[in-house]
Amino acid sequence: MEQVNLLKQNQWEAGPDEELKIPEVYLSRLKFEIVVFTTKKDFTFRCSEYEQVPGGGWRFVHVIIDTSKLNPKGDVELKRVTYHPELVLVNVPFMVMPAPEEVDTD
Repeated sequence: MEQVNLLKQNQWEAGPDEELKIPEVYLSRLKFEIVVFTTKKDFTFRCSEYEQVPGGGWRFVHVIIDTSKLNPKGDVELKRVTYHPELVLVNVPFMVMPAPEEVDTD
């Protein structure tokens, strides 16, 4: 069984026609889906917990972000998912929703 260090950033990649394999321990703890609204492009990620920190920022724990590479047409050229032990947002609007039960890794 592969050792997992949840305090270390990690990344998984697969070709567009390959299955992306992410250890279940990373996916099983995702409770929230976060939609971040920015002036350039909105994006989403999933996390296990979040809390407000002193100064008004928000801290998110066990974060999974789809960082797949897309071509100009919007087709996936490289499937990629990135894990961050922690992410902090300051002065950025966002919305929190319960994460769907099934995590789609395609």
